Amino acid sequence: MRLRRTLVIILAMILVMVSFVGCGQKTETSSDAKPSKQFVTIVTGSTGGTYYPVGTIFSTLWNEKLGDKGVVASVQSSGGSVENLNMLKSGEAQLGIAMANLTLFAYKGEGKFKDNKFENVRFITALWPDVTQCIVTEKSGINSISDLKGKRFNVGGAGSGTEYSCKLILEHVGGLTFDDVNTEHLGYFEASSAMQNGQLDGMNAEGGLPTSAVSEIFASKTPVKMLEFSDEDYKKLHDVAPYYGQFTVPAGLYSKLDKDIKTVGIKSALIASADLDEDLVYELVKSIYENYDEISSSHKALEFVKLEEAIKGLPPVPLHPGAVRYYKEKGIEIPEELLP
Repeated sequence: MRLRRTLVIILAMILVMVSFVGCGQKTETSSDAKPSKQFVTIVTGSTGGTYYPVGTIFSTLWNEKLGDKGVVASVQSSGGSVENLNMLKSGEAQLGIAMANLTLFAYKGEGKFKDNKFENVRFITALWPDVTQCIVTEKSGINSISDLKGKRFNVGGAGSGTEYSCKLILEHVGGLTFDDVNTEHLGYFEASSAMQNGQLDGMNAEGGLPTSAVSEIFASKTPVKMLEFSDEDYKKLHDVAPYYGQFTVPAGLYSKLDKDIKTVGIKSALIASADLDEDLVYELVKSIYENYDEISSSHKALEFVKLEEAIKGLPPVPLHPGAVRYYKEKGIEIPEELLP
């Protein structure tokens, strides 16, 4: 009897202790729970161009500003615009940087995308002009695009936007094809090294200003110059590719560049698939423009990425709904051809 009473007392004490422990524990609510991870990879271009360093700046910004919302961003180098569009279509990446004209071709299934239409591609924001910078060695004797005949010239990575631009420029400005030129398909830094080693006569570097590899070659001991595009050259190109504009590479931008150089270029853009979460895209584009002062001091090309320029120069490919929501909040009037 006494043993039974003792057991009852012990059991009661245990129950009381358990109830106190239970009361002391904090129950995790939905507001306390950590947000689910949202992994985003931005595909860019050659490490010697503009896309890759800017992609690095963007991914760093998103990790810093949106990490508490679960965003985990990373950057990946690539062959450039065409590869980036293909990687977005296949789902290998969530974001990319690409020439605006090639994005239009992918959306409509034209040109290089004739058999690879990507109707689901969406613009997030316009970026900077990708400026054509044809750099040649002084000793090459090249003074114009037509002089590239028989010369060793780097046209960019295979399948890149730079390669596409080179084909247009050679044909419509120089009256040449790739068969007339000893073409190479190297990254920008590789091409710069090859020029310094006497293995190339020149290279084209399409990118925002300044472009890292162009800075390198101008700062080297190899005497080089940048080819100019006359108004007549521009007209020939613009007649067949009206998305080209005229741009000036200012004197002093690169070491030993002692005069302004008239050239041509195309707007680049940040792109995504329409399937990417609307709230996520809203936060991504918002963070870019709310931190303009910070990112614009990180790379000169980002000085062009201003809210008032966010949709200017974009061809008729729809904006992502997340971007539309942000721009409408900011009072930006969106033309019908850019609405999803």
